[in-house]
Amino acid sequence: MIITIDGPTASGKSTVAYQLAQKLGFYYLPTGWLYRAVSYLLVKKCGYTEATLNNPTEQDLSYCLNPEKLVYHYDTQKGGVLYFENQDITPLLKDYMVDRYVAVISPIVMVRQMVVETQRAFAKEHDSVIEGRDSGSVVFPHADYKFYLTASLAVRAQRWIKDQKKRGHDFSQSQAEQEIVSRDQKDMERSHSPLTIPEGAIIIDNSTLNLQETIAKMMSYID
Repeated sequence: MIITIDGPTASGKSTVAYQLAQKLGFYYLPTGWLYRAVSYLLVKKCGYTEATLNNPTEQDLSYCLNPEKLVYHYDTQKGGVLYFENQDITPLLKDYMVDRYVAVISPIVMVRQMVVETQRAFAKEHDSVIEGRDSGSVVFPHADYKFYLTASLAVRAQRWIKDQKKRGHDFSQSQAEQEIVSRDQKDMERSHSPLTIPEGAIIIDNSTLNLQETIAKMMSYID
């Protein structure tokens, strides 16, 4: 079974998807990790800079996504861990600079096509909850259940500020809202696989819902 959760920045996709996967005993695949991993590895392993990331070679992308090098392990108790050449790179993917890197590479058609192949290969092996910005619209259009998770701009900005504080970065409410609006605009306006509400998706606005209430609402739809 495939369950997809799409939605804009800071809508709570990752936390909800992880908790839903645990509740169902499914694998959890955060597609954003793959894009972050590619951008991080292009810089750290292939010598790209923020200025040159917009033109990666197929050879370098294949190196970063090589299934013998980039390995995702998931345990229902411990969660997901992403390894590259046997090194756990998971903690490195949340750095603010990686936010900037991934904003450059994620719209690139070749990057998205290669990451999609990686996602589909993984999902063939496991019942999965998969979250992202095009999981139900492009990657798994025939998913068993599709959800679109959203919240008000003010609420999403507050969540983003809280997350950034954990990483040692401070932002005001207005700065956070400006950042989120910018990201949403880029995601919705990109020519390939834009952020959209997948056909047949169940829309959940969790502006006033806590995590448990959001999970309960999703479970009410899942057979």
